[in-house]
Amino acid sequence: MASFPVIQLTEGEWTSEKWYDILEVKLPNFFTSDPAFLRDYIFNFKTRPDDVFIATYPKSGTTWVQEIVWQIYHEGAVSSANFSHRVPFIETATNEMICPFSLDTLPSPRILKSHLPLNSIPKSDNKEMQCKYIYVARNPKDIAVSYFHFTEHRRKAGNGFSGPWEFYAKLFIEGNVCWNA
Repeated sequence: MASFPVIQLTEGEWTSEKWYDILEVKLPNFFTSDPAFLRDYIFNFKTRPDDVFIATYPKSGTTWVQEIVWQIYHEGAVSSANFSHRVPFIETATNEMICPFSLDTLPSPRILKSHLPLNSIPKSDNKEMQCKYIYVARNPKDIAVSYFHFTEHRRKAGNGFSGPWEFYAKLFIEGNVCWNA
């Protein structure tokens, strides 16, 4: 049985976010209490031919693209429904507090969000079951600044990060922040 320790780097009094290494990706530790279950869920996820994955690195315009795609699929409708219910985040699918429903029960076409890299995102080997992927890229310098402020804001929720921009930038460049593979 695989072990999934919570990983957190320290430098003096500064600390990185806490994460699990799942499918060679650093996923935030609060996404799941059972990393093996999440790994298996992602690895075994069955795509449908009309699924659309919005795949991005965090802080790359994901929410904007999710809303645009959702509105395209719903003829321009505007919805006040919980955004994470309209476009669920596959990495939180095993956490009932974040995703209180099964992605398998969603009607087609499903619009799904993911920050997983190409080598880890669910794909079908069956050509007839292959879905669509919309990949969004942003300048890494802009991502680093945006993600630092986002991480600082989430610090209050107990993500474990503490430190100045210089420490965060070092972690980012070294690949030691959540979502880096």
